[in-house]
Amino acid sequence: MPPRTVGRITSRATFAEVQRARARGACGPVRAVFAPVDEATPGVFPQVGYAIGRRCGSAVVRNRLRRRARAVVREQAPSLPRGAFLLRLEPGASDLSAARFRHHVAEALHRAGEAADRP
Repeated sequence: MPPRTVGRITSRATFAEVQRARARGACGPVRAVFAPVDEATPGVFPQVGYAIGRRCGSAVVRNRLRRRARAVVREQAPSLPRGAFLLRLEPGASDLSAARFRHHVAEALHRAGEAADRP
């Protein structure tokens, strides 16, 4: 089993902080919000939360989307900045091919990370 490289958002305070964050990125039906953390903060980073609404489909479809998104986030984890991400998937995400889905998720994450560096 590979080492764990991505954590989950486990505290309500972190989730609220991510929702208030201004660093946002989007690509197609995928939206990402990023809240950086202090380098001294212990824990597994990046931390990611997933928001997939009922409009995306049934529970089976939403769980499949979440699994696909988690796989992409694990691939991208070494290049992501330290902080917490909230990944929102909109209804069109379930219709994307695997390659397009991977591109949209990775691009949204990187755009949100880069937006935090801008003043």
